Amino acid sequence: MNKPEIKNVIFDLGAVMFDWNPEKITQNFTGDIELQKRIQSELYYHQDWMDFDCALITEKQAIERASKRLSLSLNKTEKLFMQTKQSLTLILKTHELLVDVKNKKLNAYCLSNISPELFEHLNEQHELFDLFDGIVTSGVEKVGKPDEQIFNILLKRFQLESKECLFIDDSLANTDTAKSIGIHSVTFKGSDNCYKEVYSYI
Repeated sequence: MNKPEIKNVIFDLGAVMFDWNPEKITQNFTGDIELQKRIQSELYYHQDWMDFDCALITEKQAIERASKRLSLSLNKTEKLFMQTKQSLTLILKTHELLVDVKNKKLNAYCLSNISPELFEHLNEQHELFDLFDGIVTSGVEKVGKPDEQIFNILLKRFQLESKECLFIDDSLANTDTAKSIGIHSVTFKGSDNCYKEVYSYI
């Protein structure tokens, strides 16, 4: 099979460009094993988190709801959300990949499920967002991956051909959707092999 001609590389943020590890966040927050499990299931893997990502509820509402579900004080829940933001540290190897993409005169795009509040936090901390030729987030569009709609928003807005795009995301559900509409995809797990696979396209 001939190597596809990739002109556009689309990056996810969490677990691709920035560390995203709910298990580690909860371990740093509390030594209570049962509470760690409850925070993961009742916050990060709860429908409210997707609603927060899609700006269907605000950070304040997400904190209030999580506080009730977890039987944690508002103050402690606010601290948990702050620790969550602070845990999103830049993955240097992926940042280097983004720089390489630009040096190769390819276009770079960001497609992420992220709330306006979390995105604003990252944007204030890092200058790398200036490297993207376009950014589409669930918090702005009110729809998130793996819904095909958000992929089509990106393609249409920036007039991209799906066959000329490479999508990098840690979620198999997300890369499956991308592949279903003709976008080349790498299900990213941070390994050397994953980086090699990405570089094989560009």
